[in-house]
Amino acid sequence: MKIVGISPRLTTTENSEREFVNTLYVKQLTSRGLNAIIISTNNPNADKVLDLCDCFLLTGGHDIDPKYYNEENNGKSLNVNHALDKLDRQIAEHAARTKKPLLGICRGHQAINIFLGGSLFQDIGDTHSDIKSGHAVYAEPNRLLPFAQKIMVNSYHHQAIDRVAPEFDVIARAEDGTIEAIIHQSLPIIGIQWHPEIIPDAVESKLIFDVFARLVHER
Repeated sequence: MKIVGISPRLTTTENSEREFVNTLYVKQLTSRGLNAIIISTNNPNADKVLDLCDCFLLTGGHDIDPKYYNEENNGKSLNVNHALDKLDRQIAEHAARTKKPLLGICRGHQAINIFLGGSLFQDIGDTHSDIKSGHAVYAEPNRLLPFAQKIMVNSYHHQAIDRVAPEFDVIARAEDGTIEAIIHQSLPIIGIQWHPEIIPDAVESKLIFDVFARLVHER
C-alpha cells in the first residue's frame, strides 16, 4: 500500500503542544488505497520519513511567515508557526525534487506556491473583495482536473496567491480573480484553496482525491 505523508495542524496550550490531522483527510485517502501517516514537526529525522513516503498532503492551518516570499509581516500574517513552515517547505521541495505527487489544501495550497517560488497577498481584504465561505469558482481547462466551468466551493481564508510560482498554471479563480487552484505544468503537484474533504460527496471533491490517488498509484 502506498504511503501518504500528511503535515499536521498544531495546537498549543500553557502545558502542551499537540499535533493532529483532521480525520476527514484520512478517510478520503485511505478509502483510495493510501496509508496515511503524520509527519511530525518535532522529528529531527523528518528527511528519512519523507524518503519513505510515496506522496504528500499539505493541510490547512495558520498563516505562513512572509519572509519566505521576501516580505515583512505587516501584522496581517497571523499565528505563524516556524516549525510547521519549515516542515512544509521541506515537503514541497522534496516532492518537487523527487517528482512525488503532492496535494495542498487551503494553507497547503499557499505553501506549495510560496515554497516553490511564488508569493501571497497577506490579506485579501486589501486587494480583493471579501470572499465568503461558499462561493462560485470558475475553472479553466487543464491537464489533470476536468472541473465544470463553474463550481461552488467552500473557502475559508484571508490570504491568497499573488505571484504564481514558476511552472504552475492557474486552473480556477473566484469571481473577483482570487486564485483558487493551481497545478504544476509537468510535475504531479496540485494546490486547492477550498476544502474538498469537508464536502466529500461533491463531484469536484471526488475528482480531486481520485486524481491524486491515481497519480500516486501510477508511479
